[in-house]
Amino acid sequence: MTEKEEKKLVEAVKPSTEDEKVKAEGLANWTGDRMSLMAWRPFIGTLAMNLELIPVVDHRCATAATDGKRIFFNPHFLNSLTQEERLTILAHEIWHCGLSHFSREDGKIEEHEMWNHAIDHEVNSLLQDDGFTIPVHAVLYREYKGESAETVFEKIRDGEIKMRGEVIDDHNLNNPSEAGDENQNSGTDGWSTIEADGDGNLKVKVDSDYTPQRSDDVWKDWKNKMMAAAQQCQDRGVDMGAYSGRLEDLFDSKIHWRELLCQYLTPLFGSTRKWLPPNRRYVYKKMYLPSIRKEKQLKIVIAVDTSGSTTGHIVKTFVSEVFSILNTFGGYELRLIQCDMNINCDETFDIDNPFIADDFVLRGGGGTDFNPIFELVNKDQEPPELLLYLTDGYGPAPPTQPEYPVIWGVIEGGRMPCDWGKEVNIDVGR
Repeated sequence: MTEKEEKKLVEAVKPSTEDEKVKAEGLANWTGDRMSLMAWRPFIGTLAMNLELIPVVDHRCATAATDGKRIFFNPHFLNSLTQEERLTILAHEIWHCGLSHFSREDGKIEEHEMWNHAIDHEVNSLLQDDGFTIPVHAVLYREYKGESAETVFEKIRDGEIKMRGEVIDDHNLNNPSEAGDENQNSGTDGWSTIEADGDGNLKVKVDSDYTPQRSDDVWKDWKNKMMAAAQQCQDRGVDMGAYSGRLEDLFDSKIHWRELLCQYLTPLFGSTRKWLPPNRRYVYKKMYLPSIRKEKQLKIVIAVDTSGSTTGHIVKTFVSEVFSILNTFGGYELRLIQCDMNINCDETFDIDNPFIADDFVLRGGGGTDFNPIFELVNKDQEPPELLLYLTDGYGPAPPTQPEYPVIWGVIEGGRMPCDWGKEVNIDVGR
């Protein structure tokens, strides 16, 4: 039989209706697990919020894989696991991102299998020390616990360590447009993505939702994500436990305020979001905003100190960044209040009425008093989920914190105006 004739035996098919039901079930399971992780292991849970969970029934993804922005997973595989095992897989993918394993592979492409074992060992060692359940068949060289992936890789290559165990996720994450037949088996794969008939003909499932795109820039961003999540946990008094040693070097550089702000905002939105067709209302302004609905409308207040220390450029940058973060979730109401000694402007924005930086006008220029903002917001029947106050911090503030959380966005050269609330240092040059 010629190679051309042999390829005719492979037929690509779409996931079935039953597969789509299993995808929905798998997504619900893992979304719930992610929220459980936020409570059980806040550091890992916070990082998990940076990754979109995407179920796929595709022959190229037998278990789970990440491209640094998303985790693709086979729901047939995931639904066969216990919750403890699902939590382990989720945390496993997060640490592959956090430790930049795929960018650290440079120079080891020809020995890919050895590197796969080395990075799985590094992750599984961390997770076992943190109380996660590691499958008995997983890669873990217990006599080398604590060693880096590079050290274990060298020992495997030199023959000091004999490869054993199985990697518990998919590391061969190809762009679907580049993936070939090398990922196909000669029979069923056990997870409903490859089927063979009696004559050896194969049907392989190809899911249009499977669209991984790896980029070196994505892995670079993860250092900021790790720093921000660690800082947030530190502020909350969370014990970093087994991860403390791995994170010490992260604090040698300054946390990017945008990433820290994102980490504070993300948990407010939980996981219930519905994506709808694109919102065409603002296409003419070259603003491609998604149409998103959420059962609960989250209320965010941004207060701006317009006493003269805060420039329009800083405000535009700050508010635009907050709005950009909110746009990825939807279902919110953003209230922008400008105040020096008195309230000067009070506007409301949402997904259908977005903040447009070019239209913004700074109003004020007098002295500074933080009290009017809180007096105004406290009159609302329903308190906001969060109040962000952009200021240099020089002025009188209420003696006690209100019932809602407050983040002080302190511009360069400023300070916290009180001893309550969280501080994010704003340097618009970064």
